[in-house]
Amino acid sequence: MLPPLTCRSPVTRVWIDKMGLWLTNDDWLLLSIVFFIFAMACTLYRVLNFGKAQLLDPIVIFLFFYCLFVLPLPIRAYITKEIAGDVTEHLAELLLYIPWAVFLSAIGLPFFVWGYYSNFARRFAQRLPVPRTGRHAGRAFVILAALSLFLIFQAARAFGGLSRLVLLGYGVEGKMIGKGYLAIGFTWLFVASTFLLYRYVKDRKKSSLVAFWVVFGLIVAMLTVMGRRGDIAYMLLTVTIFWHHGVRPLNIKLLTVLALVFFVGLNLFGQLRESGYSSLADFWTRTTANYSETSDSSARWYYTLSTGEFVVPFETLPQMIKSVGTDVSPEFGWTFLRAPVFAIPSVLYPNRPVALSNWYMNEFYGFDSNLYVGRQFFFLSEGYLNFGPLGIPILMYFWGLFAGVVWRFRARSENHPGVILIYSLTVAFFFVAIAGDFSTLLVGLTAQYLAAALIGLWISCGFRSPFVFRNVRAINLV
Repeated sequence: MLPPLTCRSPVTRVWIDKMGLWLTNDDWLLLSIVFFIFAMACTLYRVLNFGKAQLLDPIVIFLFFYCLFVLPLPIRAYITKEIAGDVTEHLAELLLYIPWAVFLSAIGLPFFVWGYYSNFARRFAQRLPVPRTGRHAGRAFVILAALSLFLIFQAARAFGGLSRLVLLGYGVEGKMIGKGYLAIGFTWLFVASTFLLYRYVKDRKKSSLVAFWVVFGLIVAMLTVMGRRGDIAYMLLTVTIFWHHGVRPLNIKLLTVLALVFFVGLNLFGQLRESGYSSLADFWTRTTANYSETSDSSARWYYTLSTGEFVVPFETLPQMIKSVGTDVSPEFGWTFLRAPVFAIPSVLYPNRPVALSNWYMNEFYGFDSNLYVGRQFFFLSEGYLNFGPLGIPILMYFWGLFAGVVWRFRARSENHPGVILIYSLTVAFFFVAIAGDFSTLLVGLTAQYLAAALIGLWISCGFRSPFVFRNVRAINLV
């Protein structure tokens, strides 16, 4: 256990083990960062060399995004204490607790690996049903796309049509109060487009592939004008995973180039997006003007790592370490039990409890209850909120189980296109779920993506059950 850390004004030092070693708060912060990097390096060595993990396996994708959300805030806090961008205004209060948060995050890594390679995950995946081979993927695309467009046009009616809804730009979410459940049409339209890839995997006809890229391009174009960077990132990652497993394996060099292009492009996009365009010409003019104004700033290429979205969620963990047991009472598992409630749209359940992201804003930033004002709540913060320090290894173990089941589910199914579809949608969601609470994973993944995928599989199988239970001998993948 770390010795108690005290405020660094004036600079204080902590005596350790009577060895004469003096450490400031910044020293503890640096030590925790180094410890986390060492633990992550050991974990990656284990999974890549002994676990034979591939670059797009769930465990590697999870660890990659885990680093992206854990390290940026501690590293920035070590370099500078300046408040800028999305960096929390409570940084000075949290400096004493950030090393604890980083140490606990590192300690959780072996528990994740334990769950991932566990026999329980192997046995559970062995008993899961697998999709039938559907012969009507084109029909699934048409029906799902029609349903999605119906929801989109219903949402657009209040704004004078689809074009006006799209031209709302980055401010679209604030305008969709009470109609958020209709906006699911955009994500369902993407899932509909993946059934064109499904059909290409089955028939290898170029017409299916061309149709997919046309539809996918139109979806990305709409979301670009609307400033939906997170949705675009998720869709690109899903398509990359699906392509790798279903169409053609991608080599490490190509994946590295794609990752770099995605990262730089989405950083630029985040700085250039605006709200309230009058036309597509206005969108182009304002976007190019913004680029010219920021062209001399090198920070635009990586601001998400220094002052943007990757420094936001992790702040909630040191805040929970500081507050749980003093200012905030432990939940003892209640937030996990109530998660299914968030599947009910707020318009149907006005008294639905606020999500943890909204509760956090109310509790620590003085906001009133507002379903559309929140701050991303790091998934391990929920573990600490419920069970204190023990919540970190417990949650990491169960996340390892979940990722291990998903990995073995694909491996035992011989790359069936339906399995690849479910697998890709799930694994790509890791980067969203790590930055959210349990309801983000349970409800967000299910309602926004998997529900549409299951409906599509049902249609593609001629409106019959899309799954079959198959007794497959356990596969030892390690």
